Formats: sequence, structure tokens, C-alpha cells
Amino acid sequence: MMNGFTQATGKALHRLGKSKPSEDTVKQMVEGIPSSLSYKCATSQLFPVQSVVWSIRRIKYLPILAKEGIKHNVGGIDKRGGLLAADPRANDNRNTLQLLVSISNTSKVIPFDTANLNAMKELRKAGLLVKTDIKDLLYCACRPASRMRFKYLAEWDSDSLMARFHDGLPHARHIINGSSSLVSFTMYLRASLKYYPRQIGCLFLKDNDGKTSIRSAIEKHGRDQTFKAIQECIPADTTLPILHHAAKDALEYFNEFSFRYPSAIYLRDENGRSFTQAQLTAGTKTIENDGLLFLKLSDDEIAEVDPVTKQYPFLTAATVGTGNLLTVYFLLSKNPSLLDRYREQVTRERTEEQEGASTKKRARE
Repeated sequence: MMNGFTQATGKALHRLGKSKPSEDTVKQMVEGIPSSLSYKCATSQLFPVQSVVWSIRRIKYLPILAKEGIKHNVGGIDKRGGLLAADPRANDNRNTLQLLVSISNTSKVIPFDTANLNAMKELRKAGLLVKTDIKDLLYCACRPASRMRFKYLAEWDSDSLMARFHDGLPHARHIINGSSSLVSFTMYLRASLKYYPRQIGCLFLKDNDGKTSIRSAIEKHGRDQTFKAIQECIPADTTLPILHHAAKDALEYFNEFSFRYPSAIYLRDENGRSFTQAQLTAGTKTIENDGLLFLKLSDDEIAEVDPVTKQYPFLTAATVGTGNLLTVYFLLSKNPSLLDRYREQVTRERTEEQEGASTKKRARE
């Protein structure tokens, strides 16, 4: 049975916003009566470490309550002093950390965001907020009212932006599905573009079934709204190879991308490939299904070696997929000398390889 000292101190911990004691005073209180840390408010059924999250005047006490709470298994074993304890009033049964990064005050958006961010930083210093937590917190924090907290987490572990939830779905997919607008997705896309620009952020990130983020957004919010959000993050004069990725991973929306980002056709991707080279190596284009593409190839494009495979276009056409002889013949007919160049290249490489092997053999002898 709870004694009077525990009850009185516990109630005091739930009223910290009114009494406003110093953090040292709070520490002395809970060190003297540690059982007060597990005192649940009669109305909310929250521990003190949980109740302080909901108030801008009390949030500063969260780190000290968590530090002391972990010593006494508040919330249970492995609940990190109550930080991982589920809040019975929260949506989706969120725990204290998840609420810390997500809840907001509509009348004091920036002050509340700042106060919670400061508490997060103190928890990090104390080792009570760790990098492995981030993959479960990004989705919660991706809201306009918690913008600073989301940015802090993304900067701390940018890899989590392209990670997946335990159900295998990317974070971006959950953000799209869990919101009635594209505001949060726009936030998330902009952050992912900062750290993964050449991949075009999370825009073309696929789930286990091959469904991309852009497709999920369009299915829920429509093409106009989705492309409006994309254009807020990626300007028309972008230097990112967005058309390369659209042609590869979102061909059904390629026309929408092409008239919004026409100059991107002249860019090269992260591998140094031109748009044409990227199309050829994808293995979906042949002289039979897209004759115009091949008819428009310049002499320079036909003779340009792929920066990754080191092959001429005619060799790419012969080796990707099942190969297409008609495409190979067409490309060689435009520049027959490429076959001789290839033979010379192979001969030179073999000679260099043999000379290198001979040199190593002599060195061993």
C-alpha cells in the first residue's frame, strides 16, 4: 500500500508546472522518496515522467525524471525509466519518447518544439535517447509543428530516412498513408533530398512489392497535388537526374516529369550515364519498340562508351536482358568502325593482362 510520503511527493511531481522547482530540488525529492516516480495520476493514469511531456512548463523536468526513473525500473524492466512506457491516452498506444518527438501546442508551436528539442538533447547526453531509437521516431516527428525535432533526428541518423519499418514499408509510405495531406510527405521528401540527392531522396523508394513512394502518393492524393508537392522540393531547373529515375522506376508518370523538368534530359546520373545510356542499360528499349529513340542518336552517342560497363551501345544492346540482334545490327550500321575499335580494345586489354601476369611471375622468381 502506498504511504503518505509517496503519495504527497508523487502528486507534487505531477504539479511541477505550477510549483516550478529547480531541477536540483526535483532530484532531491525523488532521491529521498524514489517510489514517488511510480505514482500514477488518478485521472490520467500516467507516471510523472509521462505527464511532464504534455506541458511546455513541465517538459524540462523530463530528463531528470527519466535519469532517476531508470534506476528504479519505472514502468517496468527495459522501459528506460518510463520513456518506453505506453501512454494510455495516446493514439496508437505511443510511448513517452514517441510523444516527446511528436506532440505540439497549436498556440505555442515554436516554443513547444524548442522545449521538447532541448529535452531530447539532454536525454541524448544521458544516453537515454540513442541512435537506434530514430528509426521508430522519424515517422512520429514528421509534422510541421515538430519540424525542429524532425530535423534533429534526420541530421543525427540520415540513413533512417531511407529505412523501413518493422512491417517492411518505407517510412515515406507510412507518412503518405497516415496523413490527410501531403504536408508531412513534403517535409520528409525535402529532408531525404538533402542527404540522398542523386537518388532523388525517397521519391522512387520501393516497398517489398515494388511500389514507389510517388505511386502511393498519387493513388491517395492525385497527380496534381503530388506533383505540386514534388515541385515545392525540386525546382524546374534542378541539377538532379530526375528523368533517369522516372524512366527507370516510374515510367507511367514519365510524361508528367518530362514537361516539368525538360532540362534534366541533358544531365548525367550518379554513375555518370547520360539519359540515353541509362535507357539502353535498363534493357527495355529496342529498335522494334522505340525506333525513334535510336533514329535520334547522334554519332557521338553511338560511339560513347558507357562509364560503368565500358561498353559501346551496340554491346550494351547485345548483353542486357536477352539481347536484341536487330538493335545491335542497327547501331553497328550507323558506325561499323566501332567493331574494329572493340576488337583493338580487347586485344590491348588481353596484352596488358598477360604482361602484368608475366611481371608478377618474374617478381616471384
